Amino acid sequence: MTLTRAVRAAFEHRVRETSGLTFARARLLATIGHDEGASQTQLASTLGIETPTLKRQLDALEQLGLAERRAMTEDARKYAVYLTEKARIEPLLNFRSEVETEITHGISQEDLATTRRVLAQMAENAKRLKQP
Repeated sequence: MTLTRAVRAAFEHRVRETSGLTFARARLLATIGHDEGASQTQLASTLGIETPTLKRQLDALEQLGLAERRAMTEDARKYAVYLTEKARIEPLLNFRSEVETEITHGISQEDLATTRRVLAQMAENAKRLKQP
């Protein structure tokens, strides 16, 4: 998890300078950007967090003017989540590609493909830990 901590620290340093976001909120913004109009429940599931945690993060993003919830037409009790124009922050959008370029420097494409395949399998294996 050293890699995760290093990337998170670099990310938080970068986005705080430009937008005041935390890593968790920026991660949520990126997830919304990939699936605009998703429900809060869908977003929580995608991120692997509890719905109350997502709600707190969304409250903060709404206060910053970066996201908005809209009642879903099929069920007004549920909300779809969208980015605002303010959320389309260039440094945030570019950070992921910059990180990937930096952390994969000097690693062959073959090794990267193997690493990604192994990590994907480990993630699938970890899902079984939750099962009885």
